[in-house]
Amino acid sequence: MSDLQLNKIKLQLALVCLFFLISCKEPFLYNINEVRLNEDERNLNAKNILKIQMYSPRDTLKFILTGDSQRFYDELEVFVTHVNRLENIGFIVLNGDITDFGLNKEYRWVNDRLKKLKIPYLGIIGNHDMLANGRVLYNEMFGPENFSFFSNNNKFICLNTNSREVGNNGTIPDIPWLSRQLRVDSNYRNAFVIGHVPPFDNDFDKKLEGDYSKLLSSNKKIRLSMHGHQHSFKLVAPYNDGLQYLVAGSMNKRSYALISVWDDNYKIEEVDY
Repeated sequence: MSDLQLNKIKLQLALVCLFFLISCKEPFLYNINEVRLNEDERNLNAKNILKIQMYSPRDTLKFILTGDSQRFYDELEVFVTHVNRLENIGFIVLNGDITDFGLNKEYRWVNDRLKKLKIPYLGIIGNHDMLANGRVLYNEMFGPENFSFFSNNNKFICLNTNSREVGNNGTIPDIPWLSRQLRVDSNYRNAFVIGHVPPFDNDFDKKLEGDYSKLLSSNKKIRLSMHGHQHSFKLVAPYNDGLQYLVAGSMNKRSYALISVWDDNYKIEEVDY
């Protein structure tokens, strides 16, 4: 084979490889820890909050709390099919541990399924989502770890409560930020606080547990603190202050919490599917 023929074959192979790279729908990853997303996979929470704020029920707001999708992809598909049959649901909160190892592919696998929902969903950061480059990926795909939004005169305050992932260094959860969120925009009727790890869990910074619970109980507009992480549904009032803490089951349990809010009242139902 002549040098000219060899170079021609090399050129053809290079063009074939280039074709596959260009035509590939997903960004090409050189390693599993790389951070690379399509434009339509970025800032999902902000995009979905705009949709949530366009929804205005006449009296009762209904939303779904679930969590810990991790590697339960088959169950996630069943969940999407089930929810798409429901009516009058404002939005879904996927309360942390979206992924198992914080990998690019995992984030995308979950979103590929959840983007088939007919209603908007929000992703809260979980402790598993902070593994590897997961924290960077979360911020790229979903946006800031601490954020708030309004729906039907209700304020929802969402924050990172995964203390152990930063060595319980006193920065997570961000208590000063939470305190400011409860002070500003005080014309809301009800407030709901959402974070993956509940304050009574060992993965929550014990030095901040008292500050967190006292801050919430001191605000009479807070109705509920909502969590995941423990993989089983429970509704408890651990601090004897009248405030309830809701923990949603994991995706593989095929159940979720349906919360209905009207006036300054709320109702919680555990729904199996």
